[in-house]
Amino acid sequence: MASPPKIAIIGAGPAGLTLARLLHVSEVKVDLTLYELDASPTSRPGQGGTLDLDTDTGLAALRKCGLWDSFSKCARYDGEEKTIADKNSTVLVHIRGRDKAGPLNRPEIDRQRLKEILLESLPEECVRWGRHLREVTEDGMLRFDGRVEMEGPFDLIVGADGAWSKVRARLNEIKPAYSGVSGYETEITEPAKTCPHVDKMVGRGSYFGSSDRKLLNAQRMGNDSIKVRSWYLCPEGEAKETLDKYGKKGTLEKILERYADWAPEITEFFRQGDLDKLMHWTLYELPVGYKWKHQKGFTLIGDAASLSTPFSGEGVNKAMKDSLELAELIEKSQDPNDDLTLDQAVLLHEQLMFPRSEKIQATTMINKQKMFGPDGPVGFMTAMLKTKASGSPSILIKMLGTAPVVAAVYGYFWIRQQVGWAVRRLWRRT
Repeated sequence: MASPPKIAIIGAGPAGLTLARLLHVSEVKVDLTLYELDASPTSRPGQGGTLDLDTDTGLAALRKCGLWDSFSKCARYDGEEKTIADKNSTVLVHIRGRDKAGPLNRPEIDRQRLKEILLESLPEECVRWGRHLREVTEDGMLRFDGRVEMEGPFDLIVGADGAWSKVRARLNEIKPAYSGVSGYETEITEPAKTCPHVDKMVGRGSYFGSSDRKLLNAQRMGNDSIKVRSWYLCPEGEAKETLDKYGKKGTLEKILERYADWAPEITEFFRQGDLDKLMHWTLYELPVGYKWKHQKGFTLIGDAASLSTPFSGEGVNKAMKDSLELAELIEKSQDPNDDLTLDQAVLLHEQLMFPRSEKIQATTMINKQKMFGPDGPVGFMTAMLKTKASGSPSILIKMLGTAPVVAAVYGYFWIRQQVGWAVRRLWRRT
């Protein structure tokens, strides 16, 4: 009997952890090792915000992982609440959250908690912490910083190592490019106590304010804190340089100057944030339709395979779907009754993933362009309408994406914006 394939997964984010769990509970044996840059599970707390998981992707992967009960204890269906407004605090759309599960629901969970659920389901010896990957060799060996001996060879190395993937560098020379968008993040630790007006405005989910090619959003976390983020167009490196030059207090002043003509109730999000937790973000992306020529022994999943900006909310769902498909194909390749080889399984995974990734990347790119375009939230919402309509099997829903309907929707929201602007001006005069 042939020995089980030796597989290395690089990166213990949602993609890598999901793949590791799926292979761990599969009916076939694999010799699996997961390598992670972080020194320990707790060395970098508070990673990321909250994620909404979709039925056919993220939630399907969790069910296959056998972790539905663990997830259900943390799932927040009321976190689906969303408010979209313009800079005058004119609410254009308000979607209420739900109080229970449903077939079309997208429950929220903190990224950190999702990682914990997945990690707790793996044997401790499966994950090797503090491994800074320096090089992936052609013969399937791994070289790590600070370690003389290399590890391997592996039959398959899966890059789940994010934006600056070292495994991707083995496949081709294409690197992420600056998306044009940067910003800042802070946190309101106890909004119910310190700013109940902000707490009520954000609700149980998310609040998005968009105008003037800028975005300011607030997102409810599982511990009832609120993550606040500011996004805007600027040259690469400007956000970091501002923070380095002016410090956190001075940077906050610069942020508020950028939103000086916005409704004060929206900019209050940043005023109420914990200054010590202020940090910068610079967003990068791979080209829409990025792919690579298949090479035996290597592949990518998640952001390593199709890095995009976060403006479609599909990153983690796409990553977990990648893991689900790849695990199923690896399992199939180890079935003695099936002729599929491991290399053929990986090739098929890539062939399935590329068109799915391209579709998500294209949607994300459109969302980014509309969100930071001249017509702000209205253009963004009509773009979402067309995307939803085009992807629906229903003829009635597809009709919502036709030019007359889109024009009518655009006009409706544009009028609401103008009324909101007029009311705001009148209110300021009085």
